[in-house]
Amino acid sequence: MEMLKFKVMEYFREHWKWILIGVCILLVVVSSLPLIPVMIEYTKIEYTSELKQEPYNALEPYVDYEVREKTEVLTDGFYLVVPAGIEIAFVIDKPGSRLVGQFDNSIQGSFTVFDVASHIVWETLGSKGTINLPLEPGPYRARFRENLMWGEELYLNLAIKWSETEPVTKYREVLKYREISVINPSFVKTSRVEKINVWQYIFG
Repeated sequence: MEMLKFKVMEYFREHWKWILIGVCILLVVVSSLPLIPVMIEYTKIEYTSELKQEPYNALEPYVDYEVREKTEVLTDGFYLVVPAGIEIAFVIDKPGSRLVGQFDNSIQGSFTVFDVASHIVWETLGSKGTINLPLEPGPYRARFRENLMWGEELYLNLAIKWSETEPVTKYREVLKYREISVINPSFVKTSRVEKINVWQYIFG
């Protein structure tokens, strides 16, 4: 036993440097291993989605009613005047109608409007004139006639005008809502156990 102790001591005296280096290497290796458990706190981001009402402007159609003037042309041109005169028959079938127009001739004459019973509704004399005559619904005759000469060229323009209320599609801006998905981030603190080495524990 004494001999064994002597040999061991003798071995350490001769190789103490190498033994010391080996111990140091072993300490370095062991201290680098993650052996010490520690609690680490950290923050993570969590995402949640929710539906929200988003306002927006939109054009919405609606029906409105507007008064529109209508015109029906009876004649617009030149006529050769004959002894019986130039006669235009027409019918008023809408309340509130007017007979409008003009005539122009080189010789004076008469422009007359007759009803269905051949009664004179309106008359004017001259070589030219304008017409703007309100008439009740029914059949009529308009006549231009000369009494002295014939064969002249008469310009005659006649039309029926009336007003009607018509539906018109219009658009207005309205506020509407729609659902949209919104992503909301939230920061959550948590912790976990991790193992670290001696150097991280001392200097971390």
